[in-house]
Amino acid sequence: MKERKKKIVFYSATTPTVFLYKLGILFKKNNYETILFTTCEKNRFNMEFYKNAFNRVICSNFHFVKPSLKNIFYFCKRTPDLTNFLFFLKRIKPYAVIGVAGSNWQLRLVHKYFFKKYPFIYLPYDILSHFFNSLNEALEHTKLDELTAEKYCFENSDGILHKGSPEELSFISGRIFDNINIVKDTLSFMPYCSEEYNVPINKNKLSKKDKEFHTVYVGGFLHDPLSKKSNQDSIKKLLDQNIHVHVYALSDHCSKEEEENAINDFFGIFIQNKYFHLHHSLEPKELIKEISQYDFGLFFAYDYYQRTGIELNHSTGNKISSYLEAGLPIIYDSRLLFVDRLMKPYNLNIYLNEENILNTLQKINYTALVKQVEKMRSDFDMDRNFSRLNEFIETICKSVKKSP
Repeated sequence: MKERKKKIVFYSATTPTVFLYKLGILFKKNNYETILFTTCEKNRFNMEFYKNAFNRVICSNFHFVKPSLKNIFYFCKRTPDLTNFLFFLKRIKPYAVIGVAGSNWQLRLVHKYFFKKYPFIYLPYDILSHFFNSLNEALEHTKLDELTAEKYCFENSDGILHKGSPEELSFISGRIFDNINIVKDTLSFMPYCSEEYNVPINKNKLSKKDKEFHTVYVGGFLHDPLSKKSNQDSIKKLLDQNIHVHVYALSDHCSKEEEENAINDFFGIFIQNKYFHLHHSLEPKELIKEISQYDFGLFFAYDYYQRTGIELNHSTGNKISSYLEAGLPIIYDSRLLFVDRLMKPYNLNIYLNEENILNTLQKINYTALVKQVEKMRSDFDMDRNFSRLNEFIETICKSVKKSP
């Protein structure tokens, strides 16, 4: 008799990310059945792309909006999709569930009413409790329900999977809430590189043609005044030193019109600069191949995170793997201490906040640097780290089954 595959369910309380795709692929090729539930509208992500990583993708096609007369048509039109989504959610019988924030209030509800009797692993993605020093400060920027839901998830999940430094969870309790009793089983599992994404080192760089350095930034931007100004200052410093900056900016959490307005607001001051290049967003695999033609990836530090310093000191991001997969060394803000900790063993520490970046880049042995990138890419690999993740999942599943 054919052995039934263990069923891993991912519940994404937001638009799915590339990290989630990579996790799906990882479990799938290690003989798990993978299922993705995502609460977003179908036009916010490429469902066909995610079907490569998941045996089944079930989308709510519903964006939670405030009830109003204006939105009544939207509710009527999308309710059948949401009903179908909830029907499948109720019927699924997983081996384990990985709940991904996004919306912590959604994960609290899903855990309480759908997955309470199954092993439930919480992946907070960005940890709200890291951004603020007190509850009053936090309430100026986010809702109490979302904060209490994060607390619930930390205390009531069976395990926590997080993507920052191994120490980052120790900073949660005692700031927003006096005490948070975090569950004992936790694992730091970063957004590693995927062999599927890795491209050969590009020997036909744009810089070979014009003898000038080309840097690239991929991802979104925070639009709070502090972060906006500091990131604009960083870009301006590069442009003023005749270093090209290529940007592939994308936000999955707003409409195309909102995205266009936000991008114009952020980058409008650079559009006329011949060293600044704003590009259309691309699918993840196309993006890696595209950016391999540049010399360096860019990783900014958001000043929004300086309020506590925890995110600056302990966070990481999918940008690291994207740049490594493209074969690019990374220029990053030295305040990103955990990123710095990852880069230094490979002698890949190049700092964005140096005053004369051009001088630093001109002195670099780029061929030697790229060899170090290849070494780090090999070490920073999803498959090489899967055994830790698999052991973590199995430990939690066994302990939950033994519970009364």
